Amino acid sequence: MKHQAILVFSLLIPLAACTTAPTVSLMPQEDGSFRSVATSENEQQALGSSLSLAESTCRERNLRHAVLNADSHYRGLPLRTADPTRQEAELVAYANSPTFPSLTANDDYQVKVHFKCM
Repeated sequence: MKHQAILVFSLLIPLAACTTAPTVSLMPQEDGSFRSVATSENEQQALGSSLSLAESTCRERNLRHAVLNADSHYRGLPLRTADPTRQEAELVAYANSPTFPSLTANDDYQVKVHFKCM
C-alpha cells in the first residue's frame, strides 16, 4: 500500500508542473470602473481568473461587481487549415507580430473583462 501511494504521488508531481496559473492584471479606469486582463492556456481559466479578480476587487469595497463588457481573444499558434498557403501566411504573421509570445508559455488565451463595483 505504501509503494502505491509513493507511485501515485510521483505521477502527480509532473502534472502539477505542467499546469501554470493564469496571469491576471487589474487596471482602474477614469470613470471608476476597472478592467481585468487574464492570460492562460485555456479560455475558461482566463475568464474564471478575470471574473474572480472582479469579484474580490468589489468585495473589498463591500460591493458587488457588474460586468460591462467581456472580450476573449486566442493568441496562440494559428490552427491548421486546409489551404497550405493560408497556413503559411498565418504563421509568418504570427512570428512577425510585435507581441510574439514565448513558445513555452501557456498564454494562448487572453480575456479582458470591463466591470464596475456597485
